Order: sequence, then structure tokens, then C-alpha cells
Amino acid sequence: MTEDDELMAEINAQAEKAEEARPETIDVSALALTLGAKFPHRSVDEIKQKIIDVWRAYDLFYTE
Repeated sequence: MTEDDELMAEINAQAEKAEEARPETIDVSALALTLGAKFPHRSVDEIKQKIIDVWRAYDLFYTE
């Protein structure tokens, strides 16, 4: 599994947790910072955009 695969698996796992916690809002900037520490091969801004893309796909609430 590549680092990007691991990153996307982690983002999707977080999305599933957020889906269970609806209608709570997730701060994607804070989550991107957290994941950025674990996945330094991507910038925090790149991770944040990936999170936003996944959150939109799951139709979840978020703040930036």
C-alpha cells in the first residue's frame, strides 16, 4: 500500500466516523494538520483538499 493509499484510507475512516456523528461539523483544517503529521509526504493544504473532496462525497458537514 502506498503512502497516498494509506492517507486516503485514513481520510475515509475519519469520514465514516463523521458520518456516524452527524450533524456535527468537522474542522477540516484541524484534521488536515493532524493527518499532516502522520503523512508528511503531502502538504497540509493538499490533505485538506482531499478531506474536503471526501466530505463532499459523503455529504458531510465541515468548516475550514
